[in-house]
Parts: sequence; structure tokens; C-alpha cells
Amino acid sequence: MATKPIFRVFATYTIKNKKRVSRKKQGVIDTFVLTDDIEEIKKDKELITRVCYLNKKRPEEVEVEIIKVEVENQYGETTDRF
Repeated sequence: MATKPIFRVFATYTIKNKKRVSRKKQGVIDTFVLTDDIEEIKKDKELITRVCYLNKKRPEEVEVEIIKVEVENQYGETTDRF
């Protein structure tokens, strides 16, 4: 089995309702991802759904923008079973 590294990241984000114009909420999420490529992390669907879950919103109703990503370090490896 192939193994993938696990990285701990702090992602700063803004979440905005698609129906409203001016209200944005900003926050930071501490999570784990399987890559250290910042552009790939910004487009990660799993990270966006985690942000929506924390803010009690549905992903199809909001726009999530990842502003800044800080990769802390590698926290081990996982086996790729898929």
C-alpha cells in the first residue's frame, strides 16, 4: 500500500452567503490535509465542507474563500486504501 503524508494546516477563510451582498464572516480553521501544496489546499472540497460545517451552512448556499494557508509541519503518514 502507498502511504501519504499528513500535514497540519491553519487556514484563514471568509464565508459569505450567496444571496446577501455585504455580510462576510472570517475565521481560522486548524485541520489536517494530505498535501503541502497551498494552491491545492485552497481548492480542496473537503476543507470547504469542513468550514461550512463549522459555520452551520450548506456548501451550495455560501461562497468560501481561503485567504491564507500556513502549513505547520508533517504529522505522520496514512495508508492510501482507495
